[in-house]
Amino acid sequence: MLTVPAWGGHTLAAQEQRVLKTWLDRHPEYRLATDEDCECADDIKQIRAGYGGAWKPVPDYHPYTATGDFNGDGVEDFAVVLIAPSKPEKNFALVVFNGPFKSDATSPAFMQSGLELSYSGLSYGPPRPKPYRLLLGRFESDSGALLIPHGRGYKLGD
Repeated sequence: MLTVPAWGGHTLAAQEQRVLKTWLDRHPEYRLATDEDCECADDIKQIRAGYGGAWKPVPDYHPYTATGDFNGDGVEDFAVVLIAPSKPEKNFALVVFNGPFKSDATSPAFMQSGLELSYSGLSYGPPRPKPYRLLLGRFESDSGALLIPHGRGYKLGD
């Protein structure tokens, strides 16, 4: 059984898409990572189908997009993984935007670039115990990094 399937949302709402598009328009060195960048089609298929028991199907699963209340303020946030195509290695960046989104020109609450993320994904929510934390980790592994709220932003922890 995989240990990092995702049970938060994985489809960005219209306002979240506008925020991301506005940010990416200002940062053309990045593009949104896609399912194909993961090279993990079998893992995606299994997570979308579910495992039974507590591990329910996540039909909208995408390894590089997650939504949820990451900072515990009662408002949905979103996280995406971006790619800097001009960098040959460690070209992934994790970016988190905190809601509410009062305009499309929202700045990220967290950004960490220079990550190696092939065969990895984002997960958030049940069936993991509360308080839920955004997890960035490898499929079929117990290793990963938790995104921990820290002031108005976040820090990566183990």
